[in-house]
Amino acid sequence: MSERKKPNTKKNMIIMLICVSIAFGGLYGFQLYKSKVLGKIVSGLQNKIETVSSYKSTKQLWTEKVSAVGTLVAIMGTDLSPELPGTVTHINFASGEDVQKGALLIELDTTQEIAQLKSLQAQETLARQTLDRDLKQYKVNAVSKQQIDSDWSSLRDFQGQVQDQLAIIAKKNIRAPFSGRLGIRQVSVGQYLNVAQPYVNLQQLDDLFVDFYIPQRFLGTIKRDQEIEVSADTYPGKSIKGKVVAIDAQVDINNGNARVRGRFANPNKELIPGMFVDVQTVISAPKEQVTVPQTAITYNSYGVTVYVLTKTDEKHMDKPVYTAKQRFIETGAKRGDQIVISKGLKTDELVVSAGQLKLRNGSKVVIDNSVLPLNDPDPKPVEQ
Repeated sequence: MSERKKPNTKKNMIIMLICVSIAFGGLYGFQLYKSKVLGKIVSGLQNKIETVSSYKSTKQLWTEKVSAVGTLVAIMGTDLSPELPGTVTHINFASGEDVQKGALLIELDTTQEIAQLKSLQAQETLARQTLDRDLKQYKVNAVSKQQIDSDWSSLRDFQGQVQDQLAIIAKKNIRAPFSGRLGIRQVSVGQYLNVAQPYVNLQQLDDLFVDFYIPQRFLGTIKRDQEIEVSADTYPGKSIKGKVVAIDAQVDINNGNARVRGRFANPNKELIPGMFVDVQTVISAPKEQVTVPQTAITYNSYGVTVYVLTKTDEKHMDKPVYTAKQRFIETGAKRGDQIVISKGLKTDELVVSAGQLKLRNGSKVVIDNSVLPLNDPDPKPVEQ
């Protein structure tokens, strides 16, 4: 039986060490390569020149206003309905017609009332004749003073009944309680109208109220007789001036808003009750303010900033290169697409108006203002 060969431990150990060295060397070389590539990427990012749009901060006359959506309310407006029931015999108006106070609108059937009126008038006449006859007899002591008193009482009773019957007939000939514009007719001839059943609405349009709500923080700046401007999308480009006439005595506990009522003239009668309108209340005199487009502002958890551009000596594709520096600011009121910078920015400083998301403090940029963000102080929706 042949002798078993002993393994060469020293040789195996050397091979294992060589393999481990090769593995560690490869790993080290890979790490060096990765660091080099990452360094190039970071260097490229640091030196990358971004394209942004810019805006030069300007000083503008600025009037602070509180904007709200309001509802138009008629100063005098109601649904007309009869006080007494009856059948409609005549309709003396057309839908949408302007009428004057006292105009006869609806006539209800008064045949029975007129017949009863004639009976009462006849009894009134008889009572008067009886009184006149007894007064003559009283002069010659043919009747007593008590009879004269009874005659007077009977006459006055019939006079009252006649007046009452005339009032009933008048209530069945329904007239306009005030001047205004009628709505759509809701009744026809021959129809029986019940008490309080509306047959048309009547709205005075010469002057209107507008009710709107403001946050409670503005209550200290809004007073009676303060100027308001009312506009409706129905008539773009038009606005009507008015005044605040009342401020509610309480604030809504659900949302912290207070109800305000304004009044304005509506000479062309274009605006009608129930319409939604935009209401702006002037709360300060015009004064100069530094403004920029709202798109230039970046809101962060640590503050509000803008990127201010400073020109360098470099050029990129024949365009001047700027350095973008982040600056903390304080903002004020907003107006359309514009916002007031109350602190941290001066007039004529160049700021980034679009493209801030790809910037960091010290980024290099070039300006392309071929497409600019909106900077309209009074933007309006445009139908496509």
